Amino acid sequence: MLKLNRTTEYGLIALRHLSQRQAGDASSAREIADVYGLPFDILAKTLQRLKESGIIQSAQGARGGYMLRRPLDQVTLAEFLELMEGANGVVACAEKPEHETACEFQSKCQIHGMMRGLNTRLKAFLSGIRLSEFTAEKISPEPIQLENFSRQVNS
Repeated sequence: MLKLNRTTEYGLIALRHLSQRQAGDASSAREIADVYGLPFDILAKTLQRLKESGIIQSAQGARGGYMLRRPLDQVTLAEFLELMEGANGVVACAEKPEHETACEFQSKCQIHGMMRGLNTRLKAFLSGIRLSEFTAEKISPEPIQLENFSRQVNS
């Protein structure tokens, strides 16, 4: 299934931590790393990537650190995953334009269209999940109505 890399996990941990701070209250990379036992160097690079994307901002000085720049209900899981892991498809050819050759079997492939459709549906599903859902104290997943999801994607 879908597997997140460690950097993505660290990014989610850091965003959840920052979302629980008071407005204007910054946290340093060192503080976040120490609180959660994360490797500082990797976390610092992850926070820098989030800053460059505009999701968080930094402040210099004695009380400096990172804080949210965008509300997490304005950031989708699809956007976040693409930022952290790059544009990935369920198969290599799913993210490439039709005219680009993704593999040596593409000219005879029987499932290419189906995989592109699955990729589109998965992206639509992930676009419906907001990062603010990861900041709740207790996360209780809602059951997914697949028939409703299919209708939403196909309409």
